[in-house]
Amino acid sequence: MAQGIIDALRHDHDEVRKMFARLDAAAGEQRRELFQQLVSELVRHEVAEEEILRPVSKRDAGAAIANARIKEESQAEKLLKEMEKLDPGSAEFTAKLAKLRREVERHAEAEETKEFPRVAKKDTAERLEQMGRAYEAAKKAAPTRPHPSTPNTPVANMLAGPFAAVADRARDAVRDALKSTS
Repeated sequence: MAQGIIDALRHDHDEVRKMFARLDAAAGEQRRELFQQLVSELVRHEVAEEEILRPVSKRDAGAAIANARIKEESQAEKLLKEMEKLDPGSAEFTAKLAKLRREVERHAEAEETKEFPRVAKKDTAERLEQMGRAYEAAKKAAPTRPHPSTPNTPVANMLAGPFAAVADRARDAVRDALKSTS
Protein backbone atom coordinates (compact mmCIF):
# COMPACT_ATOMS: atom_id res chain seq x y z
CA MET A 1 0.00 0.00 0.00
CA ALA A 2 1.47 3.34 -1.06
CA GLN A 3 1.97 5.81 1.74
CA GLY A 4 2.72 8.99 -0.20
CA ILE A 5 4.98 11.17 1.89
CA ILE A 6 6.27 8.24 3.95
CA ASP A 7 7.38 6.40 0.81
CA ALA A 8 8.98 9.58 -0.59
CA LEU A 9 10.90 10.21 2.63
CA ARG A 10 12.09 6.59 2.90
CA HIS A 11 13.22 6.73 -0.72
CA ASP A 12 15.21 9.90 0.05
CA HIS A 13 16.78 8.20 3.07
CA ASP A 14 17.87 5.28 0.87
CA GLU A 15 19.34 7.68 -1.71
CA VAL A 16 21.28 9.56 0.98
CA ARG A 17 22.69 6.28 2.31
CA LYS A 18 23.91 5.46 -1.22
CA MET A 19 25.39 8.95 -1.55
CA PHE A 20 27.37 8.47 1.66
CA ALA A 21 28.74 5.17 0.36
CA ARG A 22 29.82 6.78 -2.93
CA LEU A 23 31.35 9.72 -1.05
CA ASP A 24 33.36 7.41 1.20
CA ALA A 25 34.92 5.74 -1.85
CA ALA A 26 35.61 8.98 -3.77
CA ALA A 27 38.67 11.22 -3.82
CA GLY A 28 39.74 14.58 -5.20
CA GLU A 29 37.34 16.59 -7.33
CA GLN A 30 34.84 13.72 -7.46
CA ARG A 31 34.60 13.77 -3.67
CA ARG A 32 33.98 17.53 -3.70
CA GLU A 33 31.22 17.14 -6.32
CA LEU A 34 29.58 14.25 -4.48
CA PHE A 35 29.67 16.24 -1.25
CA GLN A 36 27.96 19.19 -2.96
CA GLN A 37 25.27 16.80 -4.23
CA LEU A 38 24.85 15.36 -0.74
CA VAL A 39 24.53 18.85 0.77
CA SER A 40 21.88 19.81 -1.76
CA GLU A 41 19.91 16.61 -1.23
CA LEU A 42 20.03 16.81 2.57
CA VAL A 43 19.08 20.49 2.71
CA ARG A 44 16.23 20.18 0.22
CA HIS A 45 14.95 17.05 2.00
CA GLU A 46 15.03 18.63 5.45
CA VAL A 47 13.45 21.94 4.43
CA ALA A 48 10.59 20.21 2.60
CA GLU A 49 10.16 17.75 5.46
CA GLU A 50 9.94 20.58 7.99
CA GLU A 51 7.36 22.42 5.88
CA ILE A 52 5.12 19.47 5.10
CA LEU A 53 5.63 16.65 7.61
CA ARG A 54 6.57 18.37 10.88
CA PRO A 55 3.28 20.21 11.48
CA VAL A 56 1.38 16.94 10.96
CA SER A 57 3.95 15.00 12.94
CA LYS A 58 3.61 17.30 15.94
CA ARG A 59 -0.08 16.45 16.02
CA ASP A 60 0.15 12.74 15.15
CA ALA A 61 3.46 11.62 16.68
CA GLY A 62 3.71 14.25 19.41
CA ALA A 63 5.64 17.47 19.81
CA ALA A 64 8.53 15.78 21.64
CA ILE A 65 9.24 13.43 18.74
CA ALA A 66 8.87 16.16 16.09
CA ASN A 67 10.97 18.64 18.05
CA ALA A 68 13.74 16.07 18.56
CA ARG A 69 13.91 15.55 14.78
CA ILE A 70 14.04 19.33 14.20
CA LYS A 71 16.92 19.63 16.69
CA GLU A 72 18.81 16.85 14.90
CA GLU A 73 18.27 18.58 11.56
CA SER A 74 19.60 21.87 12.95
CA GLN A 75 22.74 20.15 14.23
CA ALA A 76 23.33 18.46 10.87
CA GLU A 77 22.86 21.77 9.06
CA LYS A 78 25.53 23.43 11.23
CA LEU A 79 27.90 20.56 10.55
CA LEU A 80 27.27 20.81 6.79
CA LYS A 81 28.03 24.54 6.90
CA GLU A 82 31.34 23.83 8.69
CA MET A 83 32.22 21.12 6.17
CA GLU A 84 31.61 23.37 3.15
CA LYS A 85 34.71 25.36 4.14
CA LEU A 86 36.99 22.31 4.41
CA ASP A 87 39.11 20.50 1.85
CA PRO A 88 37.27 17.21 1.13
CA GLY A 89 40.63 15.43 1.16
CA SER A 90 41.55 16.59 4.66
CA ALA A 91 41.48 14.47 7.79
CA GLU A 92 39.18 17.02 9.46
CA PHE A 93 36.66 16.71 6.61
CA THR A 94 36.80 12.91 6.77
CA ALA A 95 36.19 12.96 10.54
CA LYS A 96 33.27 15.36 10.19
CA LEU A 97 31.86 13.29 7.31
CA ALA A 98 31.88 10.20 9.54
CA LYS A 99 30.11 12.18 12.28
CA LEU A 100 27.56 13.54 9.79
CA ARG A 101 26.86 10.07 8.47
CA ARG A 102 26.27 8.70 11.98
CA GLU A 103 23.96 11.60 12.84
CA VAL A 104 22.00 11.38 9.58
CA GLU A 105 21.59 7.61 9.88
CA ARG A 106 20.45 7.90 13.51
CA HIS A 107 18.02 10.66 12.50
CA ALA A 108 16.58 8.62 9.62
CA GLU A 109 16.20 5.57 11.87
CA ALA A 110 14.32 7.64 14.47
CA GLU A 111 12.01 9.01 11.79
CA GLU A 112 11.38 5.59 10.27
CA THR A 113 10.70 3.84 13.60
CA LYS A 114 9.19 6.52 15.85
CA GLU A 115 7.66 9.20 13.67
CA PHE A 116 6.52 7.76 10.34
CA PRO A 117 4.47 4.86 11.78
CA ARG A 118 2.48 7.24 13.97
CA VAL A 119 1.79 9.63 11.10
CA ALA A 120 0.84 6.75 8.78
CA LYS A 121 -1.51 5.32 11.43
CA LYS A 122 -3.39 8.57 12.03
CA ASP A 123 -3.68 9.94 8.49
CA THR A 124 -5.66 8.55 5.56
CA ALA A 125 -3.97 7.14 2.46
CA GLU A 126 -5.42 10.06 0.49
CA ARG A 127 -3.97 12.60 2.93
CA LEU A 128 -0.56 10.87 2.85
CA GLU A 129 -0.63 11.02 -0.96
CA GLN A 130 -1.50 14.74 -0.87
CA MET A 131 1.34 15.34 1.57
CA GLY A 132 3.66 13.37 -0.71
CA ARG A 133 2.84 15.64 -3.65
CA ALA A 134 3.27 18.75 -1.47
CA TYR A 135 6.59 17.40 -0.21
CA GLU A 136 7.92 16.85 -3.73
CA ALA A 137 6.88 20.38 -4.74
CA ALA A 138 8.44 21.90 -1.60
CA LYS A 139 11.65 19.97 -2.22
CA LYS A 140 11.93 21.39 -5.75
CA ALA A 141 11.61 24.94 -4.39
CA ALA A 142 13.85 24.48 -1.35
CA PRO A 143 17.32 25.96 -0.85
CA THR A 144 20.29 23.80 -1.88
CA ARG A 145 22.74 24.96 0.80
CA PRO A 146 22.62 24.99 4.59
CA HIS A 147 21.36 28.14 6.30
CA PRO A 148 21.78 27.32 10.00
CA SER A 149 20.93 30.86 11.10
CA THR A 150 17.40 30.48 9.69
CA PRO A 151 15.02 28.89 12.21
CA ASN A 152 13.89 25.39 11.25
CA THR A 153 10.19 26.09 11.23
CA PRO A 154 7.58 25.83 8.48
CA VAL A 155 6.92 29.59 8.61
CA ALA A 156 10.61 30.52 8.42
CA ASN A 157 11.17 28.05 5.59
CA MET A 158 8.22 29.43 3.63
CA LEU A 159 9.26 33.06 4.16
CA ALA A 160 13.04 32.83 3.79
CA GLY A 161 13.26 29.63 1.76
CA PRO A 162 12.38 31.04 -1.65
CA PHE A 163 14.96 33.83 -1.34
CA ALA A 164 17.63 31.44 -0.09
CA ALA A 165 16.76 28.98 -2.86
CA VAL A 166 17.21 31.62 -5.58
CA ALA A 167 20.54 32.73 -4.10
CA ASP A 168 21.70 29.12 -3.69
CA ARG A 169 20.78 28.18 -7.25
CA ALA A 170 22.59 31.26 -8.58
CA ARG A 171 25.72 30.28 -6.63
CA ASP A 172 25.37 26.71 -7.91
CA ALA A 173 25.08 27.94 -11.50
CA VAL A 174 28.18 30.13 -11.18
CA ARG A 175 30.13 27.28 -9.61
CA ASP A 176 29.04 24.91 -12.40
CA ALA A 177 29.87 27.47 -15.12
CA LEU A 178 33.33 28.07 -13.67
CA LYS A 179 33.90 24.34 -13.41
CA SER A 180 32.95 23.78 -17.08
CA THR A 181 35.36 26.48 -18.31
CA SER A 182 38.36 25.14 -16.42
